[in-house]
Amino acid sequence: MILVTCATGHLGQATLNFLVKKVPAGSVAALVRDLSKGESLKSLGVSLRPGDYNDPASLATAFKGVETLLLISSGSMENRLQQHINAIDAARANGVKHIIYTGVLKSKPDSKFTAGIDHYHTEEYLKKSGLSYTVFRNTYYTEVLPVFMGNALTTGQWYYAAGEAKANFASRTDMAEALANVLAEPAKHVNKIYEITGNKAHALSEIAAIVSGITGKQLNYIPVSLEELEAGMKKAGIPEHYISVMAGVAGSLGAGEFDAEDPALEQLLGRKPEEIGVTLGKVLAEKV
Repeated sequence: MILVTCATGHLGQATLNFLVKKVPAGSVAALVRDLSKGESLKSLGVSLRPGDYNDPASLATAFKGVETLLLISSGSMENRLQQHINAIDAARANGVKHIIYTGVLKSKPDSKFTAGIDHYHTEEYLKKSGLSYTVFRNTYYTEVLPVFMGNALTTGQWYYAAGEAKANFASRTDMAEALANVLAEPAKHVNKIYEITGNKAHALSEIAAIVSGITGKQLNYIPVSLEELEAGMKKAGIPEHYISVMAGVAGSLGAGEFDAEDPALEQLLGRKPEEIGVTLGKVLAEKV
């Protein structure tokens, strides 16, 4: 049995969509916190299992009979490392043989992306668990770039605190397909760590030019300081906890932490990853 966690999230759902084309749907289960929110997944033929990273007892029940577990990192920042530890402990105690974990690119304990530090410590815990594992160190999704832009698509002025550093974004859909490939044949990926990036790293000024070409409207990238970015978000009424996360994202981009090019995603897909402009074209078309 294969179990996909965070199954109602974007990455979880996309992974399930690819996975049921590779293995019998009856051999796949989806972990959801709220069964009613997972109803749409039933059309894929997968079974639903209730479970919450904050509730070890629920995980113990949900993980029964599971051999391969996709542990998608928690979307909740509160006690996130402990949530991941709860899942790894439950997996080990209930006979799970292999865990695939979604971490962050170039994981390290002193990242400026403070939310990503949990990924480093989760990886370390997983390595010491005695379970076989595969780690996807994912870069930022191309699909979230418009979030970084705020109202810039309307004003034409993209104020952001990443300087002239380059970053390599990748399609979440491509990551989901790669995850499904590994879930279908985990024995080929035992104790492997993959740095997941797109084809090419870009400066944000280059991305602004790509967006201009897609929309036909000029978008100018204007570097600002991190303090100015935070002040702007506060003025816009963005909640403090969200400002902290977004400042960490900007700080990591500006520090070049996501300036990397690795062939892992292409190798796992068996094809070239989708170009950033293609993905952005799809995302921006949905906003029209």
